[in-house]
Amino acid sequence: MKANRIPRATTSERAFVRDLQRRSVFELVDAGRAKVLAKDEYPEPVQRFLWRERRTVHVRLSLAAKRRLEALGRARGLSAEELARCWVEQALSRDTG
Repeated sequence: MKANRIPRATTSERAFVRDLQRRSVFELVDAGRAKVLAKDEYPEPVQRFLWRERRTVHVRLSLAAKRRLEALGRARGLSAEELARCWVEQALSRDTG
């Protein structure tokens, strides 16, 4: 199976995110620097970020569950991410077929 590589964030994307982290959304709206946009009006860095994230599944685990997953991955010779990806793919194939 070929791994889908997700491209790294560009400099403009990182700068955009840093700017958003420094200021609250309400400050931006009050200053007139923010407004509600349609999806096709998003800035290019946001569009690229959303395009990359649409294929991503975020899983939150407790610390104990993460340690168990890492131990199981080491026992099977896989990283925890690869092991979790395999489980998700197996569950999806079971559900669809």
